[in-house]
Amino acid sequence: MEAYIADWLHLGLRWLHVVAAITWVGSSFYFNRIDRSFRPPVPPVDRVSGQLWSIHGGSIYNYSRYPTGPGYVPDNLKWSKWESFGTWVSGALLLAVVYWWGAGVNLVTGGPDGLSPALGILVSIGSMVVAWVVYDVMCRTIPSDHVLSVAVAAFMALLLWIFLQVFSGKAAFLHVGIAMATLMAGNVWFVILPGQKKMLQAIKDGTIDRFDVGASAKRRNYHSNYLTLPIVFAMIASHFPMTYGSAHAWLGFILISAAGVAVRHFFNTMHHGHTQSRWLVVAAVISLGAIVLLAPPNLAAPANGPVAAVETGRVASIIETRCAVCHAVKPTLPGFNAPPNGLVLDSLPAAAAHAQKIRQMAVDAPLMPPGNLTGMTEEERALLAAWIAAGAPTK
Repeated sequence: MEAYIADWLHLGLRWLHVVAAITWVGSSFYFNRIDRSFRPPVPPVDRVSGQLWSIHGGSIYNYSRYPTGPGYVPDNLKWSKWESFGTWVSGALLLAVVYWWGAGVNLVTGGPDGLSPALGILVSIGSMVVAWVVYDVMCRTIPSDHVLSVAVAAFMALLLWIFLQVFSGKAAFLHVGIAMATLMAGNVWFVILPGQKKMLQAIKDGTIDRFDVGASAKRRNYHSNYLTLPIVFAMIASHFPMTYGSAHAWLGFILISAAGVAVRHFFNTMHHGHTQSRWLVVAAVISLGAIVLLAPPNLAAPANGPVAAVETGRVASIIETRCAVCHAVKPTLPGFNAPPNGLVLDSLPAAAAHAQKIRQMAVDAPLMPPGNLTGMTEEERALLAAWIAAGAPTK
């Protein structure tokens, strides 16, 4: 019953999180596009620094930008704030259901040298607080925008390295994505919104012409703009063990994130009116480098050839004791009420049919069993590798 409830909470929260994220990211991308597409109005318009004419859905629209407001506070002023709140809260709840509730399986690596589930949860919670505090201090103390951008990127890389030491690879990728999302949400609620409220008050007081309307907010928004695609990658990469399970996972994440930043920069230049297509080439080259880097060492090994004989009886015993307790029609391991991803490995022939998947998850990278719950040894992994290299015989 507990696992069934957890599945529905997982599904519902994931759905909510995706919907909220679409609205937040879509709003962010849309406003960044508009802001970079503004051009000085012709003829000039009082208080308007830029205008944008666009056509969509059979209508023509005219957007105007008022850096210091139109001279009054509009009655119906649309605030873009609940999108970020909904995305972060739904993500935090999803983290709790999937990674805290199932910490022994999904969060920590398991084994005598790994964190306990309880300590792993505390590190998970603390990492979000630390990420925001360190980032906020850097923003307040580093005056150069370029130096700050490099410092933020280096800080995210350091966090990922730390996460890879204490969490499972899947959880490590997800947590660096959560850290970046925390920076974005914190920027909205602790910097941008308070600054906008002060701006509105200055308009009411008639002091807007002497008010710094948003240098800090613009700076934070700049970071959020470039963090978006790395965050999206961090979220979807958890479904692809070839990324987080590689020995080069840390560098692979950095390369793919850099490719995302390059793509984002391409769109920014396009919206500014001076498209720099070379950034797409940069993104493609970096992505190709990541693909090569993350390839498993035996990817190009021949499928057939002279191999040592293996004892299929021992292999069957490994499958039964290490894999089938979860990957069975009716799993016997507590916390599982169905085989993960519908993959059934309750016999040697069934395992042989999925030999390459087993190699990817249990041999090329020790991702399965999750948290090594069933205690698979290195000798057993080596035997599975030999069995697969022999063509996964069943007799």
